[in-house]
Amino acid sequence: MKSKILLSLLLSGSITCFAQGYKDGIEYYKVSEYDNAKELLERNLNDASTNKSEAFYYLGCVALENGNTAAAKDYFQKGQSAGSCQLNLVGLGQIELKAGNKKAAEENFSLAIKNSPKKDAKILVAIARAYYEVDGVKYAKEIADYIKKARKNNKVEADTPILEGDMAAAEDKTGDAQGMYDEAISYDPTKSEPYVKYARALFKVSPQQAISRLQDLLQQNPTSALAQRELAEKYYENDQWTKAAEQYGEYIKNPNHFKQDEVRYASLLFYGKKYQESLDLARQIEASLPATDKNVFYMKRLQLYNLVAMEDWAGADEAAKALFAMNVPAGAKYEVKDYTDYADALKKLGRTQEALALRVKAYEANPDKLDLLKDLSDGYSDAEDYVNSAKYYQMFVDKGDYKTNDLFVLSKKYFYVAAYDSVPESKAVAVANALKYVDMVNEKMADNVRMQILVNLHKAKVLQVSEVDKKEGKAVDTYKKVLELLDQDPANLADRKDDYILAYNYLANYYFATGDKETMKGYYIKWLEADPGNDALRKYVEGLSK
Repeated sequence: MKSKILLSLLLSGSITCFAQGYKDGIEYYKVSEYDNAKELLERNLNDASTNKSEAFYYLGCVALENGNTAAAKDYFQKGQSAGSCQLNLVGLGQIELKAGNKKAAEENFSLAIKNSPKKDAKILVAIARAYYEVDGVKYAKEIADYIKKARKNNKVEADTPILEGDMAAAEDKTGDAQGMYDEAISYDPTKSEPYVKYARALFKVSPQQAISRLQDLLQQNPTSALAQRELAEKYYENDQWTKAAEQYGEYIKNPNHFKQDEVRYASLLFYGKKYQESLDLARQIEASLPATDKNVFYMKRLQLYNLVAMEDWAGADEAAKALFAMNVPAGAKYEVKDYTDYADALKKLGRTQEALALRVKAYEANPDKLDLLKDLSDGYSDAEDYVNSAKYYQMFVDKGDYKTNDLFVLSKKYFYVAAYDSVPESKAVAVANALKYVDMVNEKMADNVRMQILVNLHKAKVLQVSEVDKKEGKAVDTYKKVLELLDQDPANLADRKDDYILAYNYLANYYFATGDKETMKGYYIKWLEADPGNDALRKYVEGLSK
């Protein structure tokens, strides 16, 4: 689906044929999502298709759950005046029961039964639930009696086993609860409540089976906002990103979706690499929200992420400026990716120092994320600031969570500091550090010939860069050690030719500087053998023979 079509669907109310209206609010109440239930009941209260008497009853139930008895009573009274839903009398009876007025409660319950169709199990179960909500232990006999009557009056009413399932679940009798929910589904396969409760109880043990249950529900009741959202959520929780995104895409066409679900969908589009669609939706959501809404912050962040992923560096720069100019809402904070994505954009725009400063902020805000120190070190290395590159890698190693290879990398970092430092004192410090860490690696990898070659070759380079005069020959023994190691495998003559050339080059030049012409000549000849295509070297060697 094209993003423009999607966005128009988000904004329009022309798809009511896909919705259940206020009944979606009832479904949310029955699975204990009270805030969502209230929002949908209020949103649909004045719709022509809404049974206001029933809607007021469930608004009263939500108020009771939230501890607002006065509001609940007001809703139940409005419901009683608005129509024939006798559940409002049950609600008023529950309030009396909670207040200790059992006789008044029973009068309301009796009146509800009297005014309802004969053998209406729904009313009987609602009364049993009212007793259970007030005190399941104290009124155990009343609960059992009403459940028995409900089963006798109507053996195929799904509300009865649902209540029994809820009671079993409250006692951690998961198997019994699931059996009751299964029974309810067999009575009414379109009823969302038992599927959702069953799936939630099962998800931690068998997520795929729970998801399968919700897929069954959606086939039976494709217009249920709860069914659509619950399946999308379970895909999301099970890390099935693609399916979660697809399901959210279908769900948010339902006018009974929530604004926060659009936010989730926009994020899923990003993680599904649908960057343009995610960007468009994030911008649309931001435009629809008041500036004080916390989701504005998240949508600005998502715009930055998408623009970086799309390599729109100038756009990312503007998005990042807008994000970092915000007052961070309560409960939120700038994340590592906020800084590093902006840093990536600035680097691409040639603003290297600003990019590095952001990476420093990322680490300062998240000092537990040690890989940020490595990233910083690499960033400074790219900028040819070898001192800071070594500094941040040293900080990483000092944290203690390093591998042997990290010591080798750190030695190389100090090598570059030494190679480009013209101040004798600081150069000597860098050399000492480079040697310290390469020796640590050498000790740890003493039985690994391949690593011994690499380590000794690096150590030789460090010693070589520390020399003021070629006659010092600090690296002579180490280069000879490299040659000994290389000679252990004849294949190295071809595979590691450059290493041979480096060692022969150094040794030939050293003996030239010290005036040992015979030894010098031997190394030049070996150098030529390793590098037979070097015509300039050949002519030089031939000149030595004359």
